Formats: sequence, C-alpha cells, structure tokens
Amino acid sequence: MRHNCKYHRLPLTTVIIYWLYQLTFPIFIISALSLAAWRSLKEPSHLTRLADRFGFGPVGPKGAIWVYAASLGEMNAARPLVQVFLDNGHDILLTHLSPAGLKAGQKFFGEHPKVTHRYIPLDFFLMVKLFLRRAKPACGIVLEIEIWPAMLIQANRLGVPMYLVNGNLLAKSMTRLNTWKRSGLHMYRLFDHIFTRADDYVDRYKATGVLHKDLTVTGELRLDIPRNPISIAKGQAWREAWAGKEFTFMIASSVKVEENILIQCCIELSKQVPTIKIIWVPRSPQRFAAISQKAQKAGLLSMRRSDCNNSIPNPIQVFVGDSMGEMDIYLGMADVVFVGASFSNGGGHNIVEPLSTGCPVVMGPSTYGVDFIAKDATSAGIFHSFSTPEEMTNFIIDNARSPQKLEQMRSNSSTFCKMNIGVSERCYNMIKFHI
Repeated sequence: MRHNCKYHRLPLTTVIIYWLYQLTFPIFIISALSLAAWRSLKEPSHLTRLADRFGFGPVGPKGAIWVYAASLGEMNAARPLVQVFLDNGHDILLTHLSPAGLKAGQKFFGEHPKVTHRYIPLDFFLMVKLFLRRAKPACGIVLEIEIWPAMLIQANRLGVPMYLVNGNLLAKSMTRLNTWKRSGLHMYRLFDHIFTRADDYVDRYKATGVLHKDLTVTGELRLDIPRNPISIAKGQAWREAWAGKEFTFMIASSVKVEENILIQCCIELSKQVPTIKIIWVPRSPQRFAAISQKAQKAGLLSMRRSDCNNSIPNPIQVFVGDSMGEMDIYLGMADVVFVGASFSNGGGHNIVEPLSTGCPVVMGPSTYGVDFIAKDATSAGIFHSFSTPEEMTNFIIDNARSPQKLEQMRSNSSTFCKMNIGVSERCYNMIKFHI
C-alpha cells in the first residue's frame, strides 16, 4: 500500500508515550461512547453511524483523496480545496469528528457522486488500520491543527502520504515543548508536507522538528470560499429598506463574557449616532434570546430574525441574527463588523468572512487566533484592534460620521481579499505531484 511518501521516525520517548496512550485507549472508548450518549440527548446524531467510529462504514472507491475536516470550521476551510480536487477528476473520502462537520460536508457536497461522507474512526490503532486498509487512499489531508497519533502513525506505516493544510500552530501551544506534552507536537513530523497560513507559523513548526523543506506558506484557505451573491444581495436589500444610507454596525460571533461590554458600546453608539443600526449575531444559538433581552433592558428597540418576515421596521435599533446559515445575509447589511472572543481571552474568531465581503473589522485586544491575517489586514488599513471598548466605540463613531473614510476602507477590504485568493490551487498543485 506504500505510495510515494517518506517514512518518518519519531523520538523513542514519543513512541513510548504513544503506546501508553494506545493501551489506555479502550477506557477512553467507553468514556467517549458515554459522552456521545449524553450529548445525544440534545443532538441525537452523536449516536448515529457508529460503524464509522470503529473503522467500518462507507469508504468509497480505492485511491480517493482522504480529507479530514474535524468540525464545521475545518469543513468551511476545506471546501475550496475539495472543490479543486473534484474539478480535476479525483474521488474524495470526506471524514469528520463532529456531527456539525458531517452536516456541513453533506451540505456542500452531499449530491456529488465522487464524494463519500463518513465519520473518522476513533484514534485506536486497530480501528484506524482497518479504515486505511479498506479505503487505500492516495493521500490524507488534515485541516488546520488536528493531531491524532494513531491516524498519523498508521498512515506513516502503511505508506499513505499525509499533508497538513491551513496549518495554524498557535504560540500558546509552544509551551508544551517544555513538558512531556511535547510528544504530541512531535507528531507534526509525520506529515509529508505542511501548508501553513503565514510566516509566523514556520518557526513554530520547525521547533517541533519539522524540516524547513517540508513547510510552505500558502495563505488562508477561507479566502477562496465564494460568498453567496444571492444572500449578500438579500442583506443589502434588507439594509436599504431598514436603514437607508445610515451607518450599520455588526457584532459577529460574540461570546457570553463580552456581552455586557458590547451592550454598553451599543448604548453609547445610539446616543452619539442616533440613526445607527446594529446587527448582532452571537456565536452560540444559546445566546440568541439573552441578547434580545439585554437589548430590551438597555432601552434599545430590538427584533429577532425569527420574528421578521423579510422586513425590519425602521424604529428597530438592534436586529438579532438568531438563524443558522445566513451569515452572508447579515454581512450584506453591515458597514463595519466587530468579531468576538476578542474582549475575552479567546484570541478572536474568524475575520475572513467579513473581510471577504468588503467589511472592515474591529476587535478587542485578544487577537492571537487571527494574527496570521490580522497583521497584513492592519497594514492594509482594514483591521483595527483596540485595548478598550471605549477606544473601539470612538473609532466606530468617527467612521459613522465620515462616509468617505468608510468607503475607502471597504474598497481596501475587497482589494485585499482579491489579492490573497488562490490558496487551494497552490496546495493542489504541490500535492498532485506526490500522489
């Protein structure tokens, strides 16, 4: 089964820790199944397709390109790369860890005859080996930061070339190099090649033992995702009917610990710019009702998407996006977008979506999760990080009162994204010569 790939050796201590991990894995399997049963009370799909988890289930035709996109975020990133392989005639074996990842994969490629959908097997060497011997993939492609020891070691032993795409090894992970947990970071050496987002990541991968020749900076895959023009046009039409030419501010992917800070921002913005309209789309569906209640308590007129029949009354000040899969509609309504988990210590959520729709982005001080693109976006004048909510609020007020400045930022945002697309093609062109 050996393809055109290198055989990688790991340090002895890493191998010992791996086998200790494997010996205790049956206990983990029992725990994992118990956790899945508990989660299934809210999301029944956690207990479906159990055969997949044990190495059985569908694998599609032999020699397919095996893609592992663990959950929703990784599947969104994988989407343009999968499409490039399909456009070039390859079969795809698309695997996931979570129900959200599986649903997204089926949504994007569910009807495509050359795509097989399934869960990844549990990371126990017998189950992974069974899966790989049945599938016989031409290569494996892992998205972003997922490291599963049995998956990588068994692929290495069976000669399946493995690639990490959109790699984003964060600085906070590097402290593990000084502890026994460094063995997990050593697993990056098992990839035949790592395609990473920015120069900052190269030194981190090299510190784990990856050779420089096995690293390529390609950029951010999500910039290749086409935005939905119909949804964006719908959002623009809603905005025109609701706000006309008035300034609109969007709060996207906010987390619970930021909500009180952001409510105060909304109150101040409404005082300073009475005509401002605010779109608020929380990260978690569990926060939809809470945001609406907080807005009402603050004296702001609010309305939820679920209560609107494709039109928003003009007096509404805060429009709560309580739906899934409509982000492009909300982005079509926005002038400037705040992205959450940045006034907490969360490192910030994805800023690519707003930038690629021409929306400048503002965030709090915690941006380590998006620094790979934030640095270049800052240089382009389309990303701004603020130490305090007051600084951010004053910046928004200034732009709400300066239409020309805002228009220039939006133009720069669109230009920035157009200049940075093509990551999926670059990855494909390098991988295709080794499969």
